[in-house]
Amino acid sequence: FCNMCGDLALYLWHSPLMGDFALLPEAPTINASSYSLFDPEPVFYSSTCGGVDYLDLNVYYSSDRGDYQTTTKTLAELNEGGGNYVGPVEPSAGFLLESPSPLMSPVELTFSDDLHTAITAPWVGNDVNELFGVDESNPFRSSSTILGYAKPGTCKNCNVMLSETFPSAGGADCPSKCDAGRKSANVIYRVGKEDDMNSSEGGKNFLASMKLAGDVVKSFDDSVDPESGTSVHLSFEYLCCHTDDELDTIKGVLESMEWQPQNVTYDRVETRIDNPNSDGSLSHYSLCVFLDADSQARMLEWVGEVEDKIEAAGVEVGIRRKSQEPFHSTLAVVDGRSFPVEEAMAKINELLPPGSWTGTTSLTLTKPDW
Repeated sequence: FCNMCGDLALYLWHSPLMGDFALLPEAPTINASSYSLFDPEPVFYSSTCGGVDYLDLNVYYSSDRGDYQTTTKTLAELNEGGGNYVGPVEPSAGFLLESPSPLMSPVELTFSDDLHTAITAPWVGNDVNELFGVDESNPFRSSSTILGYAKPGTCKNCNVMLSETFPSAGGADCPSKCDAGRKSANVIYRVGKEDDMNSSEGGKNFLASMKLAGDVVKSFDDSVDPESGTSVHLSFEYLCCHTDDELDTIKGVLESMEWQPQNVTYDRVETRIDNPNSDGSLSHYSLCVFLDADSQARMLEWVGEVEDKIEAAGVEVGIRRKSQEPFHSTLAVVDGRSFPVEEAMAKINELLPPGSWTGTTSLTLTKPDW
């Protein structure tokens, strides 16, 4: 165990000649000329230090198959499936966090029976097939296995992470379970429902953009029900684990306020994993369109003023909005174990690039509901 820990950038290399994918911190040394980078940016960052909460990420090589595998398995475990792998080879691939943690990405292993290879990357099987399938073929298994968790990469297809408040045990954006006698509540701008927001030019444009984006989502899975029309909203405040008396006091503060209109514009779609299933598995993936940096800053300043008024009335705001998920409108919730989230986001962000969601104007948020 080392005293100085850091991040180790890991890149995905692809060899069409060998039919292989290699996750490594540096270029492969075996059959090096046949490999090229899938993306110039890292797909994720492992840790340079291990420990009781971490798993070794080892790199092995099979000359029989011409295949690199980067996995948390031991050499003996890997060779139970054949291949006569040797190693570890190449520089160390670092360590993965064993359990889910906020702002980390799941690191998945997806195997191909056709190619006798596997991809280790932050993508589920269906995304791997969307990225690397040829002529609508699906050479990889649709299911994948989570090896561990790591800091998200900066590659163009690296847009999924655990929520800032994972596991949301106390309700939306409330990380811890509430004690008895306490509950959580939301303050929400109901953009699609309130006429003063949905009838403005920016409101009409935003609702139309949400419909377009929702149609893209449904093109991948028609059973998904995207947010549209009157359901479109933006959550202003997540009030975590308060008593009924505290919530009554907060309600009084909100009702006495003079609500200042806020003009916002949107950036792009990313995905957050909000909470685990009862068995600990992860499938609740939320595709969200986030406000741009300027709008985020203005909204954080505004919500901070509201939180100050709440505390001045005698109620402590246990978790301030700045520590929760950035301001966003949820587009859809999908089963992330089967839905190709990265491919869907790529199509949406191409169709609706940053700054285009509200047209040539902004969306004016007037007064939230509580």
